[in-house]
Amino acid sequence: MAKNEKKETQIENNARKETETQTVKGVTFDQLEALNQKLDRTIQRIANLEEKIDGISPELSSATGSLNMTLSILRTFQEVTNVATIFSPSKWLMRLRPEISLDPIERAIIDVLTREGSKNISQLTAAVRRERGSASRRIIREKVNQMIKQNIVEEVDEGYGRVVKMAIDLKELTE
Repeated sequence: MAKNEKKETQIENNARKETETQTVKGVTFDQLEALNQKLDRTIQRIANLEEKIDGISPELSSATGSLNMTLSILRTFQEVTNVATIFSPSKWLMRLRPEISLDPIERAIIDVLTREGSKNISQLTAAVRRERGSASRRIIREKVNQMIKQNIVEEVDEGYGRVVKMAIDLKELTE
């Protein structure tokens, strides 16, 4: 009985982890998008303040220099957050090849292979575990087999064990 309960709990935990959003350096994409929306609102408010100050008094318009500088800094920060949300190689792949649908584990596999190059299943499992917090060799192997059938990754004859690399060059897709 205890084994069944433990297994059910483990299955529930795995399902929960798979549905969580992907993170980059501890920040989820949802958090980046929320931050981006806040930046949009802040930039709009600063722009509105500048217009009101210019309308009230031309003398005060010289004082808007600091507002302009703040606005410039916020716009730069907004561009950085926009890049961070779209820089994930798996997100690029799904945008450029809409017929490909990836689950969180497959996205992590693609991100690791794109960033770090060819890996065997054990190395790939360790890298995905670092990125997601959990991964099993069996699941990674199954996902890799599915992605080989979809021509997303391919086996190569190098290294120890079954080594895979990206079959799709994301740089070519973006050109």
